[in-house]
Amino acid sequence: MIVPMMKYGFAVHHTAYRQFLDDLQELGVVHVGKGSEKNATGETAALQGEAARIRQTTELLKHYRKEGQEVVPCDHTVAEIIEQTQLVLKRLEGAEAELEQLKKKAAERQVWGDYSNDILEKLKEAGIKIDFYSVPVKKWNPEWLEQYPIEIVKRCDKEVKFITIGYEGEPFDGIRLEKLSKHTAKELLRQAAGLEHEISEILKKLDAMGTNGIPVMQERLAAIELRLEWLDVWNNQTSEIGEGTLHLLEGWVPVTEQEKLKAYLEKNHIFYLEATAEPGEQPPIQLTNNKFGRLFEPISKLFSLPAYAELDLTIYFAPFFMLFFGFCLGDAGYGLVLLLGSTIYKRYAGASVKPYLTLGQLFGASTLIMGLIFGTFFGIELAKQDALGVLKEMFLDSSQVFTLSLIVGAVQILFGIIIRVKNQLRREYPLQALSSVGWLLLFFTIGLFSFFLKDQELSSLLNIVKNVFYAASILMILLFSGTGPIHLRLIGGLWEMYNTVTGIFGDLLSYIRLFALGIASSILGLVINQMAASFGSGKYIGPVIFILIIVIGHTANLAISSLGAFVHPMRLTFVEFYKNAGFQGGGKPYKPFSKQQNNLSST
Repeated sequence: MIVPMMKYGFAVHHTAYRQFLDDLQELGVVHVGKGSEKNATGETAALQGEAARIRQTTELLKHYRKEGQEVVPCDHTVAEIIEQTQLVLKRLEGAEAELEQLKKKAAERQVWGDYSNDILEKLKEAGIKIDFYSVPVKKWNPEWLEQYPIEIVKRCDKEVKFITIGYEGEPFDGIRLEKLSKHTAKELLRQAAGLEHEISEILKKLDAMGTNGIPVMQERLAAIELRLEWLDVWNNQTSEIGEGTLHLLEGWVPVTEQEKLKAYLEKNHIFYLEATAEPGEQPPIQLTNNKFGRLFEPISKLFSLPAYAELDLTIYFAPFFMLFFGFCLGDAGYGLVLLLGSTIYKRYAGASVKPYLTLGQLFGASTLIMGLIFGTFFGIELAKQDALGVLKEMFLDSSQVFTLSLIVGAVQILFGIIIRVKNQLRREYPLQALSSVGWLLLFFTIGLFSFFLKDQELSSLLNIVKNVFYAASILMILLFSGTGPIHLRLIGGLWEMYNTVTGIFGDLLSYIRLFALGIASSILGLVINQMAASFGSGKYIGPVIFILIIVIGHTANLAISSLGAFVHPMRLTFVEFYKNAGFQGGGKPYKPFSKQQNNLSST
């Protein structure tokens, strides 16, 4: 159900307008929309820049913050936290790069052994030069050992490491001269250990900054968003008359919040006008449903909010969605797991999670019931169990499940057309509802005389009734499917008949997916059981394998099948049902100019 909205216009003297906006934000009931921020300047631009830096710093610190840390009051300002984060991260980046280089140099130096650079320098001063070389194995020439003063240091898989002693000839062709660090491998590793300790301390500091600094930045970000919303109303939503003497503002208020607003306006002698929404206007949408319907609102919002002039379909598709989920999953054992799991977890879950767990309970109960009707329990076909022979007739076979899926689809499609009648009666041209009534009458007539009375001889009176019903339904479809002159409506009616006749069968066949998914889930469960029985026949390890296949297989099947059991009913709802119900959508959510709203959105 959509909460009715009232449009309010306020006229406030410019000297009192700032205080008025503060009070309005404190009340938190007026929806004033949102203006453009493309050319933000002044305070708005500065705050947007600060908010961007806060969000960037927060995201960076989240990577280093450990969960479960105790939050300690932070004495630093937001600017100091941002500056320190940048400096610490810059040092961390440099230390990690330096550590990588040290480890690389140490690895290179270790190949050559732990020699002293001082001895090399003294040998060089004495005229004995020692150079270090690497050569690919395929380019190594063993004759070099006899031709040149060479000593092999190490033979690797791909390279040969050697040194030349006092060699002053031409450089070797295709051989790499090594440029080694003056420090020994032990010294390099000692330096690397020092850097690792420094990096560890930096990470601890970043963890502390994230744990203690993020709440401070989130609090500041909430204040910035609050101020930006205020500035948006001031700069983009406010108009002026009388050379700026009076400031004007318009907004929408739910009828449930009018008394609070009016009490403030009358107390402060604020001039205002109120009016209902005019045709063509699109007030913001606030949904209000009963406890059952509210559970399905997150699903309906995945598609679109309804337009203001139409029905909220949440409460209408909710029972079907629950039924379709059970139909698609179709196994009593899986339903029992969902029901018990949701019920147990609900006892320990937070308030924000409990509605989803209640939804899980409903889906589990639906699956349990449909699974018992279909006769499957963790892939076991109950109808084939000797102990349940007396109940065999209660279970549906595959052909009956197929038929049931089509019947359920036809019921939802017809129900959608009934909803469309109600939707059209609320719109600008209510006579268009006669077109939908015509379709309902046509389907009723076809069902009555082509199925229920097909084997009976009709009296002349019933033949007249049949022909009158057919003629009336076709005339209503042709004449009231559109608006405008009669010839345009006839053309629109013909097009409507073509679209509906060709589309209704496609819509009906879409519900076969209920049958297909339910059968697929049952077959997969049966295959898992057969695999477990086959591989688990061993004397000792067999029972272990049996249990592993059963647990892992059915868990995977439950996860995959549950996803399909959620996605495909959603498609049937948003495509077939919404289309036949004449759903337009496109509504914008009710977001009041409120301090509480901003604080909630910023966390």
